Amino acid sequence: MYLENKTEIFYSKNIEIQFRKMYTHFKKGMVKNMKNWKKIMAGLCAAAMVSSMVVPVWAAEETTEEAADDGDVADVSEAMLGLWKDSAGDIYGFYKDNSFFGQWKDEEQDVLGVYALSSDGEYTALVMQFANDDGTYDDENMVTYLVQANEEENLLELYDPDSLDLTATLEPYEADGDESDYNQTYQDMGDILTECYSGETEAGETFIYAANEDGTFCSVLVIDQDDNYVSFVGEGTFDEENGTVTITDEVSEMALTFGVAVNDDDTLTLDMGDLGSATVEEATLAVAVQGLKYAVENGTEMN
Repeated sequence: MYLENKTEIFYSKNIEIQFRKMYTHFKKGMVKNMKNWKKIMAGLCAAAMVSSMVVPVWAAEETTEEAADDGDVADVSEAMLGLWKDSAGDIYGFYKDNSFFGQWKDEEQDVLGVYALSSDGEYTALVMQFANDDGTYDDENMVTYLVQANEEENLLELYDPDSLDLTATLEPYEADGDESDYNQTYQDMGDILTECYSGETEAGETFIYAANEDGTFCSVLVIDQDDNYVSFVGEGTFDEENGTVTITDEVSEMALTFGVAVNDDDTLTLDMGDLGSATVEEATLAVAVQGLKYAVENGTEMN
């Protein structure tokens, strides 16, 4: 539905975009002049943001303010942000919203989850909860470690909470030069973003919207059931008179415009006019990173 309409309306430009070129702006100055967007979006989404967070209650209880008051937790939390690799080749990206995205090499599986840190003054505990396949959380899929940031060797050390034996050591991920290795690009995106909304279009396509703190960087990714995808990454502007947001892709210069409405169930409806609509709810940054990785590795770009 969305992709069919989108192709009919926009594809006349016939622009073929290479992924690496599309995302070069991740490490550049990117965009400007959209500071009002964040404030307006916050107002439109205020009701949804109160109760739609996907992070479990146990993780939400460890607020940013509380963590900041604990020196040990704050130090470890800051040290953990980034991309890490263990001795088995598994890769983990930790993000500022206490979510993570993991790639398990032996099982050829990608995993999402959330994490929380706490300290008794002597040890800092790391609790990681993995999301189920449908994106929900329960009390079963959870592991606990004692974590120590080894600043001298730039390592994260994970210990068994009972025996205190060293369980795993994580070192900073380094790309091997393979052109198909976009892991650092995924992490760069996760570092830039501060909010994510995920859901479906009327036709059942995956729709992911993400942005940075002041709204000067926006990303929309739409993936259909056949893994065809379109993306808009770049500047966003808000039309206060019409109540619409427009994101202009920096490479293709194509634009996507949508209005925002808060629903009774705290989801959001993004109305794209002739292109249809999408219903989304607040998600973790790891969802945005996973969506990008899935599209790049499995999808066919349509814009």
